[in-house]
Amino acid sequence: MRLAILFIAAILFAPRVGAVEMKSPDAAVALTDQTMRLITSGDFRGGINLLRPYTTAQEIDLDSMVAQAEIHMPTMISRYGKSLGYELLRNDIVGDSLIQVVYLQRLEKHAVTWRFILYRGSNGWLINTFNFADDIAAAF
Repeated sequence: MRLAILFIAAILFAPRVGAVEMKSPDAAVALTDQTMRLITSGDFRGGINLLRPYTTAQEIDLDSMVAQAEIHMPTMISRYGKSLGYELLRNDIVGDSLIQVVYLQRLEKHAVTWRFILYRGSNGWLINTFNFADDIAAAF
């Protein structure tokens, strides 16, 4: 199966009670940066766990994403090499209530795009959606 299928982890989030809202868009964007720092250092679980309180994702969906990524990570590393870090590609603000943050995770022989959609709810900012894919054309 193509690696893209393994790494496309788009989650259609259903709202859940208890998601913590961040007070500023800067805090929400900083959270995505901290997440990327953990993920690109090899701590995928830690990166996703950092997002947990701030997302509307169901726990079972996040657990499944982490389990699948940990199963397939050795294959990705053998095919594309180790992570070389990440870079911020875009930080797009749409209106007063949406921000899209796009990162490029650099590997030795390929790249993975990460996209976070932040939404301003009634009391602050949430991670509404996030996904990653090995389709680098998605960076454009």
